[in-house]
Amino acid sequence: MNVYLKNRNYRTLTNASLLNAIGNSLYNIVFIVYASTLSFNTLAISLASATIFIPSFFQPFIGHIADKTKNKFKWVIISRIGQVILFLSLARLILLEGTLSLFLILLLINVLGDCLGMFSGALQLPFIKLLVPEDDLVEAMGFQNGLNTLIQLIFQGVGALAIVKLNYNFSLFGLINSFTFLLAALVIITQYNVLSSLEKQLTTHSFPATSSFKKDFKETIQIFMSNPFLKMLISYAVLINLLFSSSEGLINISLLKREVLWFGNLPNTIALISISTSVGLLLGSLLTMDFFKHIKTNSIISLVLGNAFLLSISIVVIQSKLLLILLLFTFGYLLGKLNPRLSAYMISEVPENKLGLTSGIFNVLVMAGTPLGQLIFLGSANLVNDVISWALFGFLGILFFFLAITTSKNVVDPITAK
Repeated sequence: MNVYLKNRNYRTLTNASLLNAIGNSLYNIVFIVYASTLSFNTLAISLASATIFIPSFFQPFIGHIADKTKNKFKWVIISRIGQVILFLSLARLILLEGTLSLFLILLLINVLGDCLGMFSGALQLPFIKLLVPEDDLVEAMGFQNGLNTLIQLIFQGVGALAIVKLNYNFSLFGLINSFTFLLAALVIITQYNVLSSLEKQLTTHSFPATSSFKKDFKETIQIFMSNPFLKMLISYAVLINLLFSSSEGLINISLLKREVLWFGNLPNTIALISISTSVGLLLGSLLTMDFFKHIKTNSIISLVLGNAFLLSISIVVIQSKLLLILLLFTFGYLLGKLNPRLSAYMISEVPENKLGLTSGIFNVLVMAGTPLGQLIFLGSANLVNDVISWALFGFLGILFFFLAITTSKNVVDPITAK
């Protein structure tokens, strides 16, 4: 919070990112509702849910383009204006009859809008590195992550409520989205003189014009492999994602057969479970001066993995709904400690001309655990039963826990060592 209040230029970039997050949070839930109103709603909802992840796979390429882009500040503004134009088009097209071909066009607009948002975010990373002192980076990234989580919590709910109150006027929400992206561009323009002056420091370190994506990709992978701490973080981020990417779906399956875990009824329970993790993530990101500030990153990773084992025990053996909520809150809180550290460390250690590509590659590598986890846990739950799934979940959780304790002893944590 202190960095946000005292550092005007960082505050400008953060405000622009938050306005982008507001638009995305509002429209993601509204677009699912729109899909449910179509005659082919099952297919539409499936396509809408799947395409949410498509832009993430383009992150390395988008980050590479951002790294090589000259006049980054100008292109930050252009990308925001591009989002405005896309969603103005969407607001017009969504008034037409809801055919499959039209729906695919709307999906494409949504994907392109997300890609432009990622492009703008990657362009801003070098500015953050220049504007925020290294000692304040963890606090700065924690604050940004926390506010993004808060916005998702608030505006997904606002979107779901408002679309009903506004008689399912999907076109109006397209206009609202355009307006938030326009505000994001205007906020950045207010700091034109300061941010454009930083451009000179960035252009002197840009990639050579002839540098290929393949060459830069290899160089970035070498950065990961030559840094033991980064390599450890990537490895355990994949394992954590392998476990927890399917945990919400697996919990929902288990709730169908275990009313003892309900808080009144199933919808209330599902909502409370989702909120408990989000609130934990929010508080973990924002409370940067707590007990965990001096706890090693390796230890926090071990606690997250231990949490996975306890989660399986709480559902299958103990069957305590209060313990379930507590463990999900704890997971969110611990994750809120890890994410800002990771972001801050990468920004401080990676050259500014490779930040976009590095961030993109890291995110894709972390996502590698998602399909495998869903195949293992959700697949076994559907083919056999959820008890087998939770047994596998708990076994892998405790296995990874001991692996983390054993291997982390050989890796120095440069974050807490400072």
